[in-house]
Parts: sequence; C-alpha cells; structure tokens
Amino acid sequence: MSAKQERQQKILELIAHQPIARQEELSTALRDVGISTTQSTLSKDIKELGVVKVPDGEGGFRYQVPGAFIGADRLVLQGENLLRRELQDFVVGVDGVDLMLVVKTITGHAQGVCESIDQMSWPEVVGTLAGENTIFILCRSPEARMNLERDIQGQIGNTGRT
Repeated sequence: MSAKQERQQKILELIAHQPIARQEELSTALRDVGISTTQSTLSKDIKELGVVKVPDGEGGFRYQVPGAFIGADRLVLQGENLLRRELQDFVVGVDGVDLMLVVKTITGHAQGVCESIDQMSWPEVVGTLAGENTIFILCRSPEARMNLERDIQGQIGNTGRT
C-alpha cells in the first residue's frame, strides 16, 4: 500500500472511531499515530475520500465518511466513486487504437480525470499522460485497451455523451 493509501486509510479509521470536527483535529490525530501531513494534502484527502460534515446531535458537526463500512475496500470504493463522477462530468469522448486509448475531456479537466484513473492502479494500464483536454492511456494489450474503452464508454454513456 502506498503512503497516500495508508494515510487515507488511517483518516477513515480515525473518523470512524472518534468525533473529529475540524481539519486541525484530524491533523493532530494523524500526527498522534505517526503520520505527518500538510493542510493542503489533508484537504485533498478529505475531498477524495468523500468525507462530509454531519450534525453531531449536540449542536455541532463532525466528519463522516458516506457509506456503512470502513476498511481496505473503502479506498477502492471511494476511488471508483470519484472516477465514475469524473468520467460522467468531464469526459466527452473515447477512442483508441492498438495499445493506446485516448480520452477527450472538457477543456481544463484532463488532469483531474487522469489523476482519478491513476489512483485506480489498474493492472492493464502501463501509464497515462494528460494535457488540457486529452488523456493518453498506454495499455498492456489491445484487449486491455478495448475492455477499458468499453468500461469508460459505459460510464459516459450514462450521461448521454459519446
């Protein structure tokens, strides 16, 4: 597991087991278990994990992760949810040939979509490269490229885009 995945897993565990209302509290709790992070990184983690603030029943708020379970599978689920949202909101087309898949996005969104794809760590993906509105994905085989293309088309097809 990468340092980022370990940090995000620990964030999920901390939020699940203690009432945390502010980023400063979460940062302190992470530091207490040996994980040091910046406010910027913590903000990104909170967004990526889908952490929200909910009423605590005592007039205040606390962080909560949507969903009913916490564990290693949680990170995968959050990544899939983020990727699905990115694909549906920003991808306007997909095309490919041989080992290369090209994903077209709304201008300015290729980097975010590409990061979501990278976070999935799919074994069929060798690497990605993003510009302003285009992502190149190098796949391990033509079959892997076709499967990935079909999966992405299925996601963007849900929004009526092709």
